[in-house]
Amino acid sequence: MQTFLPYPDFRASALVLDRRRLGKQRVEALQVLRGLIVPGYGWRRHPAVRMWAGYEEALVRYGLEVCEVWSEQGHQDSCAATLVADFTAFRPGARTRDQRRLAAAGELPPWLGDDAFHRSHRSALLRKAPDLYAPAFPDEPDDLPYVWPASDREHPPPSDGSPGAAA
Repeated sequence: MQTFLPYPDFRASALVLDRRRLGKQRVEALQVLRGLIVPGYGWRRHPAVRMWAGYEEALVRYGLEVCEVWSEQGHQDSCAATLVADFTAFRPGARTRDQRRLAAAGELPPWLGDDAFHRSHRSALLRKAPDLYAPAFPDEPDDLPYVWPASDREHPPPSDGSPGAAA
């Protein structure tokens, strides 16, 4: 289980992924979201889930960017609608803001933009498919361990009445 973020920008991360990983990321984003918001759902303790704790809207935005790139490449997608439906059930009336607006509101995880974190993801992609990723990441080593950052939030932020705030 992993949300691949070789870059701080969600769309740029989606665009660099190969077809196989891009397709899987749609489902991974949904599984991570459910791990955060569905009581008793599996994977709740996995570090890939825990790092997104309190940043569910940002996770959904990542998933929607992945789904959009997937669709732009000519593939059918059913995950985007499910991500939105699950998030709306979690936060009724909420709309998922774009990454720029999330950043302006302080609603992106603190590890986004951390060079060690993103390098570890580039390294993992190189390990998984060197022929595909060596041209994209020519100066990266392929032996860095995953960096599993902790969230600075354990639960969604309290509702403040603003769009996208927790209900």
